Amino acid sequence: MISDDWGVRYDGRFFQLEPQSRNYAPAGGQVVVGEWPEGRVDIEYRGRAVAWREILAPVRARAPEARPAVQPTPARMAALAKRKWVPPPDHPWRQAARCGAERRAIFVGQQR
Repeated sequence: MISDDWGVRYDGRFFQLEPQSRNYAPAGGQVVVGEWPEGRVDIEYRGRAVAWREILAPVRARAPEARPAVQPTPARMAALAKRKWVPPPDHPWRQAARCGAERRAIFVGQQR
């Protein structure tokens, strides 16, 4: 498979294909790599031979060094614990509940 920069990996070796176009890189395109018994390699893209050169393996970016994990303390665990959200006293939900309780109280008072 061709990478964004016209690179191909085959059997642990890396090949740089000569670009066919300045504006188009067939990233993800399939190539056919033929290896002959004497060691010669041929690479074809869309049925045509492509000029190539072998390159060194790309250097991988190192992962950042892992920092030691912070040991959780009971106080830290309590601070991180998810708390249930409780609406404040002046929240509209509480006002609606208060109005509903008042209506029920009036309704119950009328039935007696």
